[in-house]
Amino acid sequence: MGNYDFGSSGPYWNGISMLGSHGIGNVYYVANTTSTDAFADMWRRYGGKKYKDGSKILHPHTSTSGSVTVDGLTAALACTVEDRNDYVIVMGANNTYYIDAALALNKKNVHIICPAGLGYDIGATNAARIQQLTALTAVFAVSDASVEIAGFYLKNVDKTSHITLAATSYAVNIHHNTLPLIWVAGAQVGAIVGTGDAGAWGKIERNWIVSQAGNALTCAAGIILIQSSATATQVNHNQITIGDKNVATIGIANYAVKGHTDFNIFSESGGGAVADGGTISSCIAIHASGCAIGNRGAVATAQLLSGGTTAHSFCDNIGGHTGDCGHATQLEA
Repeated sequence: MGNYDFGSSGPYWNGISMLGSHGIGNVYYVANTTSTDAFADMWRRYGGKKYKDGSKILHPHTSTSGSVTVDGLTAALACTVEDRNDYVIVMGANNTYYIDAALALNKKNVHIICPAGLGYDIGATNAARIQQLTALTAVFAVSDASVEIAGFYLKNVDKTSHITLAATSYAVNIHHNTLPLIWVAGAQVGAIVGTGDAGAWGKIERNWIVSQAGNALTCAAGIILIQSSATATQVNHNQITIGDKNVATIGIANYAVKGHTDFNIFSESGGGAVADGGTISSCIAIHASGCAIGNRGAVATAQLLSGGTTAHSFCDNIGGHTGDCGHATQLEA
């Protein structure tokens, strides 16, 4: 059966390290203490164990909807080292991971993932829900390059993004997350928002962004927003659903030079005249040098595309069907 041992630098099988192989750095685990049996098992495996650099492998997280007692998510991210290719693995939990400060991804080549949340073609399960409690504070604040966020169900606070991308946070990898839009009152902002050249050379893919709270509120600048100072950003295979009388003036605003905005899906939930319907005034807005290929929008005619360069930027985009027979009234080829 072989020999399993847990040395100071991690688990070993027959003398071969199970962590740190294949270019992987340290692997840190975050577990919700309210998951009693699962947490007890994680504690038996990793409790008190440390890597050679002295960093703890397991980080408990204890929180309620009113306060955060122990912030294991922040503690685990603090242990990561830039360019070591470290992973933070967040365990699934029945209770929410509440936080009261933004989770900082400020070191290059760091990953934070919930494997239990993966499996959907687009979006994530709610295996690990992370909810921000502090006003005007993002769930994730990205400020360095080549970071990965995947497998999470993220809940923002009113008038605040789920994920902010600071300038120089290029080559990001944000995929397979579900981002419900928690809107309460007043003008809203997008779910994934970049400033400066944020998101350049990166991918935002296979995320589902969907209205969950709010009524007749508007986000003007883009549910996903990449600025024109970025280059070659790819925003592909995402799904955006707006309802509850809410309005997204722009669904995906990918103004990146040479950007790709391809194979995304949009729904107005039946439109503003329906009780649970919403409005997406323009599903996609792109730079003159960008392109939009293969996008689909269950939206009113002429609301799918804007920007770009006529006869060069668009291919195989369809929106505005007259009924269930699939006859397109809007086709940009």
